[in-house]
Amino acid sequence: MIRTILTALIALALAASAAAQDAVPPRFFIERIDVRDADRVSPEVIIAESRLRQGEEYSEADLRDAAARLGRLPFLLSADFSLEKGSDRGLYVLVITVVETKPFFYLLDLRPVFSEDDDNGFIDIDYGDRLGAGDNQGVLGARWFVGRRGAVHFGMFARDDNQEFTEDYTSAVVGYTQYDLFGTRAFATLNLKRPLLNVTGGAEVSPQLVVGVPVSPNQTVTFTFDDSDFGVDEFLDVDGVEKELRNTERLVSARWSYNTTNHPFLPTRGTLLSATPFVAWRDLSRYVYEDEDGVFDLTVPRRAAYHARSYGFDVKADRYFDLSDRNSVSIGAEGGWARADERNRIEGKLSEVQRNATYAIARAGFSHSLWTREDQKRGDSRFEYVARWVTRDRGTDPFFFRDEDDEFQLAWAWVRRSSFGTLRLGVGYGW
Repeated sequence: MIRTILTALIALALAASAAAQDAVPPRFFIERIDVRDADRVSPEVIIAESRLRQGEEYSEADLRDAAARLGRLPFLLSADFSLEKGSDRGLYVLVITVVETKPFFYLLDLRPVFSEDDDNGFIDIDYGDRLGAGDNQGVLGARWFVGRRGAVHFGMFARDDNQEFTEDYTSAVVGYTQYDLFGTRAFATLNLKRPLLNVTGGAEVSPQLVVGVPVSPNQTVTFTFDDSDFGVDEFLDVDGVEKELRNTERLVSARWSYNTTNHPFLPTRGTLLSATPFVAWRDLSRYVYEDEDGVFDLTVPRRAAYHARSYGFDVKADRYFDLSDRNSVSIGAEGGWARADERNRIEGKLSEVQRNATYAIARAGFSHSLWTREDQKRGDSRFEYVARWVTRDRGTDPFFFRDEDDEFQLAWAWVRRSSFGTLRLGVGYGW
């Protein structure tokens, strides 16, 4: 009897030990990382952006997160991970098989939202689920990788954020990006840009610097310095005297992001969180045609200088859920607040004004892919449906006809992503 009991206890102990071992996620020692099918993209860049290192041990969850990080890169359509036997028992070769995009790229989001609240058929494009990011709705250009960790690019991009006190414009850009900066997995991009649209005229080339620092496998802090010179617009006054208008802006921001999504533009699963504080400075010089009593008079041009410092923040949260290989749903919200301290000086007379502006957007969406999961490695074609509630308080800014906006919107779009870029075409309506 005692022998039987001891045998049973030993069997239970062995079973418990085996169960405990099974509960521990397996880990793999990566002897080497091998990148395959990378013709234009540098393998060193792919390895750096995966944030994995040779000679380290990783779990299956670590490898899934790394695959998702590579899937979010705009110059890759997909990245598949597989393990092969290494040089010895317990050692593995991590094989990353990629599908690249073309050197030429475009990112176009064309979805006007017609509003019922405006008798003039107001078209609203200020909403926060544009392709890529909240401040890009149009990009057109080309990219080439140089050396082991660098890339040069040029093109045009349209900046259009949701804040009231920063300028929206379109620029021509040429720049260089260095990946894996000093072996730290950080990156830095230096752009030279010249505003083309929404400018006063005669715009100048100005710099933009973006530095991204990873603080964990899924968290990054991105610092941006953006200096924009919208130029000097010269004209002849009614008295034949040449006058000038000048417009410049400087923007500094720091964006923290937590990203586990599986796609840079069309995510179907994962979480995206971000918080962005910023400071912006605007300087305008112009002429006003009114006397000291405020009476309009073209024969009395007076030089005016406008200076504004605005500061605020934007926050964003989105969650995506896969329902099947083709269907997914999403929920999200974002909001922002900004304050501008303005100083107007007209021929020595100074006036100071403070303005506040806020916005909030809540949304829910459904998307259906027309392609199978295997086909999606080479692109995607899908329908998107979005319900969105938008509220704004633009303060007392005289440049806006409406100080407050509250609107419910429905939008539909067809999205096509290929090796050349991503296109979203659709329409929406607001009540």
